[in-house]
Amino acid sequence: MNMKNTLIGALLISAPLLTIAQSAKVQTAWRNISDYESSKDPSSLAKAKEAIDLAIVNEDTKGKAKTWVYKAKVEYYSFVQNLKNEETKLTATVPDKDERKALAYGNVSIAEYEEAGKALQKAAELDKDKAYETDMGMLGMLMMNDVNNLAFGRYKSKKYDEAADFYFTSFTMTKMMGKKDTSSLFNAILSSQKSGNQENVKKYAETMIREKMADPYAYNVLYDAKMALKDSVGAMETLQAGRKAFPGSTDLMNKETEFYLRQGKQDQALANLNLSIEKDPKNSLFYLVRGNVYDNLANPKDEKGKDKDKPKEFEEYMTKAAADYKMASELDSKSFDTWYNMGALYNNWGGYYDNKANAITKMNAEQKALADKAAVQFKNAIPALEKALDLKPTDRSTMQALRKLYLITGETAKATAMTERMKK
Repeated sequence: MNMKNTLIGALLISAPLLTIAQSAKVQTAWRNISDYESSKDPSSLAKAKEAIDLAIVNEDTKGKAKTWVYKAKVEYYSFVQNLKNEETKLTATVPDKDERKALAYGNVSIAEYEEAGKALQKAAELDKDKAYETDMGMLGMLMMNDVNNLAFGRYKSKKYDEAADFYFTSFTMTKMMGKKDTSSLFNAILSSQKSGNQENVKKYAETMIREKMADPYAYNVLYDAKMALKDSVGAMETLQAGRKAFPGSTDLMNKETEFYLRQGKQDQALANLNLSIEKDPKNSLFYLVRGNVYDNLANPKDEKGKDKDKPKEFEEYMTKAAADYKMASELDSKSFDTWYNMGALYNNWGGYYDNKANAITKMNAEQKALADKAAVQFKNAIPALEKALDLKPTDRSTMQALRKLYLITGETAKATAMTERMKK
């Protein structure tokens, strides 16, 4: 017999045997997966992985949904096994079970978890007759249970970009189930802010807005992200959209006026507020924000937050700011921000006069007049800050400011009492 014909014949005979061998690999994987599910024996999982890795590269088995379902299970169980190993390593040093779990999710490799997800997606594409829909659904639910734990664990381990991805995945999954989880998007934004990833902050904030889940916070952080990305035009568009959606938001109003002030457009900032007040003269928020604008004009700071020289209109701006804060307090006596800003204004006003008085080395009438003006403003600050503290009894900044003012104005008993209060 011709040697060439003999070789061809041998190949033809062996082809069905190769197919059977690779199908057997799928069955071997299935048996060992079943053994692992019942015994949790790592050796069974290792055998399953060895078999399925051969099956997914073979032409006769790689196109079958069953092969990829088993691949997904093997990879996911490998991830679970690695997670248990991470927890075990922490047993001696981290006695708290919940803390240990969070750290394990923060440290564990996610390579197998991601491979399981890819395999599950491949299986879904191949499962045309839905024969493995139940198996895939059960595995998918198991993987979903890990998403929030991975997000929290990654955040706790300061892997903020990974945490953001998992929080966003959690949002996407719950949305597919007919729910919209605002907290997942919020945490995705927070994680991205921690990592300094402004593109992701923008992406997640825009998702909040697009999904009609936004509050003023979403517009606020989107504005900040666009400003950080040097997109001032987009930032202004965001503020305009936010102000339209939430016309009563103090934060967005402040951002809008801040934007105008950054651009050196104080007149536009004030014109914007004046128009708002004209339309709604009983809205305390407008007076609060306008007072804040005048306050900022009187006390300008550079980009690093350091004080710049006072403008020649200092007295005029401070007087207008005080009048606006007073009006805001009359319209809404329960606003902490109003009372605190008013107290801070008078305190800074007093400090301005006090610094000028101290700059005069020789005591004279001018120095005394400045010191008297300082004393008046320091005393004006006290009742405003006391009202602020009534509204937020544990606010440490207010307590610190009051303690200092009590000492300056000679009310030592009140200063001592405030010191004790702060200790508590």
